[in-house]
Amino acid sequence: MYFKSSRGGAYWRGGHSRGGRYPHGPPKPVVPDIPGHPLGSLIKELRSADLTTEAADHEQHASITDCQLVASYNWTNSPTPTMLMPGMPPRWTPLSQPVQLAEDSGEYYRDRNAARFPTHPMEPAVLAALRDAPEHCGSPEVDLVACSSTLGNLLRFLRGEQKPFRILVEAIKETMFFVRREKSATETIPDVRGFGHTFPENYTTWDESVKNSTSHQRLLRYRFAGMCCFVRFEADGYLPVASGSSTIHAKSKGKAAGFDDLLATLGSATVDTGDSVTSTGGLKTMSAGVKVDQSQIFDLKTRSFRRKVNQDTLNDELPRLWVSQIPNFVLAYHKSGLFDEIQVHNVCTEVAEWETQQRSILARLAALLHHVQGLVQQNPTHKLELCHTAEKPGVLQIRQQLADAGTALSMEVKNQWLSAAGIQRGKGDDASAGSDTDSDSVISFGDDDGEEDFTDCSDACGYCGHCSVTKKT
Repeated sequence: MYFKSSRGGAYWRGGHSRGGRYPHGPPKPVVPDIPGHPLGSLIKELRSADLTTEAADHEQHASITDCQLVASYNWTNSPTPTMLMPGMPPRWTPLSQPVQLAEDSGEYYRDRNAARFPTHPMEPAVLAALRDAPEHCGSPEVDLVACSSTLGNLLRFLRGEQKPFRILVEAIKETMFFVRREKSATETIPDVRGFGHTFPENYTTWDESVKNSTSHQRLLRYRFAGMCCFVRFEADGYLPVASGSSTIHAKSKGKAAGFDDLLATLGSATVDTGDSVTSTGGLKTMSAGVKVDQSQIFDLKTRSFRRKVNQDTLNDELPRLWVSQIPNFVLAYHKSGLFDEIQVHNVCTEVAEWETQQRSILARLAALLHHVQGLVQQNPTHKLELCHTAEKPGVLQIRQQLADAGTALSMEVKNQWLSAAGIQRGKGDDASAGSDTDSDSVISFGDDDGEEDFTDCSDACGYCGHCSVTKKT
């Protein structure tokens, strides 16, 4: 029996992994799957080993500290791109009895933010921050604004994983903006299989105030190796109360009560249900939802029961949980779509231990971020592009950014960002930071040169999910 989602509206899942990963051994060789946009002139190439000396200076401080939620918002299933602020994630509402779920079907975007607002995918997060925490925006102390996918790609590169990616880098005053670059803004994940989308449709519920939502996005502020970072990520849901490590059988849990219980759980939280709508560059914003504490956020994965013995799913996901500072992890095992074992873990200890064990790699990530920061500030256009290709695995190419890449923010929102820090832009000031000017020549900087988505396999096909992030040519 298949239960229709109780969330309301369409449910489009994209972004990070929710299904099986490498169940039959190591991954197959990577097939190129990066945008077909032309590459700019090469500035320099970096290998992980090239960062060893610089990394030594950062190793003592290569950890995340002072993490706090800056802002949050929901995307809605509307013809016009519409975001609800602060929005709220779907609530964990497991079924009282396990039921047979249908396999995933439909289209799922690789990058939901780009699909909904392709001209400036990071702009919605900046708008949410300007609304909820303007005192933190535009400050010279903010070193980086990025999504978890771009940081995750850099971390995978440093760990020796051969996943191609391209990242646009732009400096606006002292702040670097990292923007993920896909083949197209509306690129979908091919051949999605398994239950990584239908499971959350049935085991989580959007509240009435945000019932037309399709995803919940969160923007964190934390310090890493001396840098102040704003990091956006997508949350799968939240637990009514902070969870301890436990194993829960679906049949032992009933549907959650109504919105009154939610308010009781969140204490003094306020609910915005205003009808006021504003528009910035065609993007509509509305007030709705409840700000949910980061301690209640969870990430979820579904796996076939036959993967349980040979696959350490939590260990595979720790890098991503670290980047997004997600404290809870839901792991659901199924037998042909029947989920009769669901584990809910508080993973703060595991994430902290992983951070300690990976300190040398994280120090290289810190060195890389500081290195790119220096390069983009010295570049006359204040723009770069980071490329990791299948043709040159293990090599990060730092290139000029071509004019077709656009800008990180619209001029309107860029001015709001600068004004939030009290920066008054005079006539002609900072023209290069917003310029689309391209140079075909290689720039010498002198002495300074010294999201994915896997889905679970059905038992019948044994599908590993790997081809959902690769495309054969």
